[in-house]
Amino acid sequence: MAKAPARVLVVDDDPIMRELASAKLVEAGYSALTADNGAAGLSKLKAEGADLVISDVDMPAMGGYELTRAIRADAAIAATPIIVVTGSEREDAVEKAFAAGATSFLAKPINWTLFTQSVRFVLKASEDRQELRRARDAAEAGSRFKDSLLSVMSHELRTPLNAIIGFGQILAAQFDRENDHLHKEYADYIVEGGKRLLNSVSDMLLASDARSGPITLNEVDCSLEDLIDLALAPLEKTLSTARAELRRAVKSGAMEICCDRALVARSIGKLVDNAVKFAPPGVKITIGAAQTPNGDLAILIKDDGPGITPERLERLTLPFSQTDMSLRRSREGLGLGLPLVNAVMLAHQGRLRLSSEPGAGTSAFLILPRGRVRAAAAAA
Repeated sequence: MAKAPARVLVVDDDPIMRELASAKLVEAGYSALTADNGAAGLSKLKAEGADLVISDVDMPAMGGYELTRAIRADAAIAATPIIVVTGSEREDAVEKAFAAGATSFLAKPINWTLFTQSVRFVLKASEDRQELRRARDAAEAGSRFKDSLLSVMSHELRTPLNAIIGFGQILAAQFDRENDHLHKEYADYIVEGGKRLLNSVSDMLLASDARSGPITLNEVDCSLEDLIDLALAPLEKTLSTARAELRRAVKSGAMEICCDRALVARSIGKLVDNAVKFAPPGVKITIGAAQTPNGDLAILIKDDGPGITPERLERLTLPFSQTDMSLRRSREGLGLGLPLVNAVMLAHQGRLRLSSEPGAGTSAFLILPRGRVRAAAAAA
């Protein structure tokens, strides 16, 4: 099916100029519409539409600048490209035209070869912008769909997973009472697998929330020791299996912090889990915390693992950024750990800072602003 010719609206109070411009446009393969002043041109554009407006500046009723501003102010026609034409010798004519919203500019007397080339160029640029806009809208729609699907699926999976974990724990306890070690081991596998999957689902849900805007916080006052205990509780088996050596170096562990207790503890836990996951057995991990000179609270998780190259370090807070994200990778995980920790810190007006060198281990700092450290507890 042949494409319809582009419609060009010529707005000029000079009938000869309108006639010449229309003839040149038709000769170049376009469809021409005309109006003798800005007000009439605006009405015709709203009623019949056009792919391009070519407007004189000095006209009765409504001039070219006013017409341009009126078009840009109307959402239905605001994207229409506009070429402003004037014989004015004022130096600021071009500046005023572009300030009003003009797309391009032509001076009188008209060079008709340049005229048709300008029309072709402006129409092509407008078409390219429309294609980019459509591609952007399609990408945004696809992204919103994926985020919605991710959020819905995460919510739908949590309920059956909680049931699997709960009943698995009941079975494990029953087999333990009956000294049925084989079936208790099977039940423990079910519970462990369910918890791992639930953790991944929770990460996906949090990632979806982070993409759609700041994470909603459930803020409470809690002690630093409480946060660290909560972070380490689910990692006892992981630390034991890896024969990891864990050392605490926390000053003022009773210090109170206003934060989302679950999310900050989860962030600390993810950093400890990463230290175990990407280091050989026997890794030494230090958890430290202290106030900086300006009053911020810095929580440190440091390991003596293999370290990370500077190039790799820059990409670690991007989602799905594990070194190996193939199905054959040896390490589990979605590659969402550090991006989620970063998102949690940003939601607390804090920041995540990483420091590492190959062969010298990795240090991760969770820095919470001083406004979240309770003054009374800090003074004590």
